[in-house]
Amino acid sequence: MADSSTQWKLTVTHYRRPEHTHEDFMKWMVEGHLPLAIPVFKRHGVIQYSLFETPAALNNAVKEEMSKNRTGWSYADFDCFIEYILPSPETVKAITTDPDWPTALKDEAKWVDTSKALVSLGQITPYLLSTGEVVNMGK
Repeated sequence: MADSSTQWKLTVTHYRRPEHTHEDFMKWMVEGHLPLAIPVFKRHGVIQYSLFETPAALNNAVKEEMSKNRTGWSYADFDCFIEYILPSPETVKAITTDPDWPTALKDEAKWVDTSKALVSLGQITPYLLSTGEVVNMGK
């Protein structure tokens, strides 16, 4: 069971609409969408928001290398993976019902193929910290 120190991660994959380049899509995400979305995130206590950019050239290279030993694996082909670190699962509803959220999404249909979005929400359990310390493994 989660306690008050538990952090939650919401992830969303985004594919660009085919009429846009990857570079133009990422520019819209950072310069068009985020300036409108970040105030909503801050208002509802989002701890961290990150874009994990996944350009085709890198995905293709990792697929080529890893498929040598991981023949049954599937490889992602989306343009970016969005990660929200949240204080609680209820933060998702707070964001999506915020009166300013529709403004933050106003151009989404022009840029994002939302029919392909994949969303997940779960609890974060760290095991290896940036300090090198191993945690949550028991004795």
